Amino acid sequence: MPVPACREPVRGRRRDQEEPVVAATVASISMAREQAPAWATTGRGGLLNKVTIRDVAELAHVSQSTVSNYFHKPRKLSDATRERIRRAVETLDFVPNDAARRLRMGENPVIGYLAFELASATTPDIATAIEQRVSARDMYLLMANDTGSRAREREYLHLFEQQRVAGIIVSPAGDVEPELARLRRSGIASVLSARRAVSDAQASVSTDHVAGGRLAVRHLIDLGRRKIGFVGSSLDLRQVADRQRGALSVIEAVPDATLEVISVPERTVEAGIACADRIAARAPGDRPDALFCVNDLLAIGIIQSLTAGGRLRIPDDIAIVGYDDIEFAQSTVVPLSTVRTPHAQLGEAAADLLFEEIAVLRGPAGAAEERSAPHVEFSPELVVRASTGGA
Repeated sequence: MPVPACREPVRGRRRDQEEPVVAATVASISMAREQAPAWATTGRGGLLNKVTIRDVAELAHVSQSTVSNYFHKPRKLSDATRERIRRAVETLDFVPNDAARRLRMGENPVIGYLAFELASATTPDIATAIEQRVSARDMYLLMANDTGSRAREREYLHLFEQQRVAGIIVSPAGDVEPELARLRRSGIASVLSARRAVSDAQASVSTDHVAGGRLAVRHLIDLGRRKIGFVGSSLDLRQVADRQRGALSVIEAVPDATLEVISVPERTVEAGIACADRIAARAPGDRPDALFCVNDLLAIGIIQSLTAGGRLRIPDDIAIVGYDDIEFAQSTVVPLSTVRTPHAQLGEAAADLLFEEIAVLRGPAGAAEERSAPHVEFSPELVVRASTGGA
């Protein structure tokens, strides 16, 4: 129910005339609330989409543009004006809905971020960097975790489509490029994160994991290690498969070197501990003399287990290299040599690239089809510490 306008002119009103008008305005809005259906209420009993900026302006005896300045440019207002508007806002339980305004303009302020592994030690850094970039644009980040399930991954992409998000950043478990291509045709931009896209039309931000695998194993070979174990989970995850490809490319060039694939069910500290127990139980001649782990969590678990009780010496009996260079890599009982990847920079680049893709889709018709999408690829870096004999 619309709030009736005050019949008396605002200018020239005496203080003793103001209170009855305020009471009448509040009473009118209260009546509208009481007559509204239950589904139309929200918050502390406020009326959904019924109390408007116009109502606040009338109650505070200011223009609607002044109320807008109160929320967006408060320094332009005097202290007295800000106080009047504040009291009106509190009286009416008014909540500005910038999201609704932008939706009416066809600009959803929500970005979707779909990660395959929220428990990963690197995901929080990436997500934080994305959130900071999104927040700077006065937008919002909606995160989802598919736990490595391709079915769940498709469901979340469908959910983001239903919500008509402005764009999606995906750290994929499966092959999502055909689905993302369909979403682009419907107006939803996307960026692959942590994996280079196969299609030239799909924007992506990634790290060269093949090069990372080469760095790790070349370091171990240069130390004189020849029986190298590759500790990792499912090779269905392309990032893991790429690290193995890089490792194999080095092994194949060294005639007396071997690479043993040591499978673990997941990439966690607990899985690393269990893996180390199996390795320690082998006869000395059957053990690898070096391990390349596909992430730092596995390597940390292995170091913890092997050093407990002095079962094996690191790096004398077995050298260990991890991957990612997470915060705890240098503070383990034996500081971990690892391959450093730029987590925060990757998140920032993914967000910035997504905003570019959104702008292209909102630009002239056909512009998106006439260009190759950009691909940003970071180079990894070897960090040598005590687990391979470094300082």
